[in-house]
Amino acid sequence: MFKSRKRKLTVATFFQSLYLTVSFFLSNDLFSYASSCSFGFLFSFTPFLMLILAVLIRFLHASPETVTSILENLGKYFEMLDVKEAEKTVSSLLKVENITSFEIILVVCIIILACRFVTSILSSLRKIFWLEQKNKPIASQFIVILIEAILIVLFSSLIFIFITMQTVITMPVFEPFANKFPDLLNSVTSTIMKNLPYVFVFCLTFIAYKIGSRTKPPFFMSAFFAMLCTFSLYIYLTVALNFINMKNYNVIYGVLGNLIILLFCVFVFFVIFLFFAQWLFVYQFFDILLLCELYILPERDNIKLFATIKRSLFIRPDNILLKNANVISLKRGSSIYTKGQDGTDAFYIVEGTVKIERQNHVNYAEKGSFFGEEACLLNEIRNEDAIALTDVKIIKISEDIFFSLLEHNPQVSKKALAQISKYFSKLYITHQMERNF
Repeated sequence: MFKSRKRKLTVATFFQSLYLTVSFFLSNDLFSYASSCSFGFLFSFTPFLMLILAVLIRFLHASPETVTSILENLGKYFEMLDVKEAEKTVSSLLKVENITSFEIILVVCIIILACRFVTSILSSLRKIFWLEQKNKPIASQFIVILIEAILIVLFSSLIFIFITMQTVITMPVFEPFANKFPDLLNSVTSTIMKNLPYVFVFCLTFIAYKIGSRTKPPFFMSAFFAMLCTFSLYIYLTVALNFINMKNYNVIYGVLGNLIILLFCVFVFFVIFLFFAQWLFVYQFFDILLLCELYILPERDNIKLFATIKRSLFIRPDNILLKNANVISLKRGSSIYTKGQDGTDAFYIVEGTVKIERQNHVNYAEKGSFFGEEACLLNEIRNEDAIALTDVKIIKISEDIFFSLLEHNPQVSKKALAQISKYFSKLYITHQMERNF
């Protein structure tokens, strides 16, 4: 892979990455995966909530009044959520003294339902990051249950930390401060409660991007895209809830109205979640994906609108040009390679024109074109001379990188096969002409 000394975001690079993200998002049919994740959430939300409440009350020994207060605050913020049943669950959990067979069966059912949510997320990430896994259902289920347990413990710990902070603040030593600045204390508490769901979303998104992708993305980039996802959700909910009067929906549609609005909000979240996951993938493998687009770049004589826009967008690969080890500048008349020379590199023209001379045949490659890939694909010596017709700037692409392009994009493979076909056709014509003479 290209080794970069620096990375600079340019306007062209930003729009190239955005185009690739949208293109892959649509081709991977991630809207369907977002629907699947939303359906999994519908099955898993109540089990997750019950397990978190059980951990808080039965293991972390949080007071029921504090847990109920948290549920009420969440209900005020997410007006589409009815938390009365959850409050009843708190009371029910307090009444259970010994674990019975019924509770064991209930926990198993909860885990099975909750696993659907995690499985849906992992399936969507596998689609995005092109993960080919061997079929190991037992191991996969174990991983899903482990991730689910980690999430429940993480969320429970965050809530417990907040509960502990509330308890500490109410201690006598802080009483003078609380009496002196009651509005400040209430404002801080309200702000924490209002943003606590977004802390959950950020943690879940970060874990999914960093660990669930299984491609080892950089820590800070995983956190950055998780932050973008969370912020986008915040903007959407702020705008949406300002236009939706949930009280009217409660009166007209009741529980179904709440459920529909909740499900749609969850669907939008997963669309945002998968979109930024796709962008993280593009960021990780941007150079390879960019080279793929360069190889299948529309020809200059293709004047269709979409082809013209795509050629204008991708013809200058700024991100690769910063990697000086792969960029070669040559003066007019310089030889790039000669016939009979060993070499398995392919080349992309950034600036200038290159003359390709074969026996009884001359071809010209201009800005935005590849050349020299035949020897790379066939592992043969060069069958032509490549000469800089003007001052040129070219990018040298090694054999390993070029073959990785074939793996990443089927359109690249299709064009490469077409190039080989043209190469053998020209070779055959040349041999026929030699035989005739």
